[in-house]
Amino acid sequence: MEVKQIRVASKRKTQSGFTIIEIMIALAISSVLVTAVYQTFHSQQQTYALQSEAAAMEQNLRGGLYLLTKELRSAGYNPKPATTNDFRFVTSFSAPNNLFVVNYAADHSIVAFTLDTCDKTDACGVIEPDMNEQIAYRFNDAQKRLERFNSKEKDPTKKWEIVASNIDAVYFTYFDQNQKKITTNDPANIEYVEISLLARTGKQDSKYTNPHVYTNKEGINLCPACVGDHYRRRLLTTTIQIRNKLIPSS
Repeated sequence: MEVKQIRVASKRKTQSGFTIIEIMIALAISSVLVTAVYQTFHSQQQTYALQSEAAAMEQNLRGGLYLLTKELRSAGYNPKPATTNDFRFVTSFSAPNNLFVVNYAADHSIVAFTLDTCDKTDACGVIEPDMNEQIAYRFNDAQKRLERFNSKEKDPTKKWEIVASNIDAVYFTYFDQNQKKITTNDPANIEYVEISLLARTGKQDSKYTNPHVYTNKEGINLCPACVGDHYRRRLLTTTIQIRNKLIPSS
C-alpha cells in the first residue's frame, strides 16, 4: 500500500503546466501582435479611403470641367442667319428665364450664353427659352458646387441643377481677340474664356494641413480661406477660344 502511494505522489510531481509569469508573457506577446495587425489594417483602410476620396475628387473635377468647356465652345452656334442679336454671350436671358443679370466686368463666378440648335423641333435664327438654347453656369458658394441653368425647367426654384459638388472656386476671366483682359461689360468682345475650377475631397484628412495658395494665371487668390484647413484639393485651369460668330441676317 505504501509503494502505491509513493508512485502516485511521484507521478504527480512529474506533471507540469504554465506558470502565471509564462501566461502573462504570452498574453503580452499576443497583445503586441494583435495591435500590430490592427494598426496595419487601420492604416491600409485609411490609405484606401484617401485614395477613393482623391479619385472621386479628380473625376468630379474633370467631369464638371469637360461639360462646362464643351458647352462654352458652342456659345453662339448659329447655323442660319439670325433675326435677333442675343447670340453668344449675354448679360441676361429673355423671359421667362430673365432671373439674373451678369456683369462681365465684375462677375467672375457666372457666365451666360446662347446658341441655336436649329433642329426639326424648333425654329432657326431665334433663341427659344424652352429648347435648351439659353445656357448659364455659376458657382454656388453657399453649397460649394458648380451649377448649370436648366432653361427647360418650369419651376424657377429648380432652375439651377448640380454639375459638380465639393467645389471651392469657379473663376471666369474674359479676353478679347487680342487676348487682352476685358474690363467692360460688353459680352460682344469676348473671344477667349479662361476657366479655373478648384475642387476638394468630400472629407477632411486630420493628418493633413493644406499649405497651398490657389491662384489663377492672373494671380487671383481663388480661395483665401483654404489655407490651413484639412481638405486636399486639385486646381485645373484652361483657356478656350470662342469660334462661333454672329451671322447677320440678310
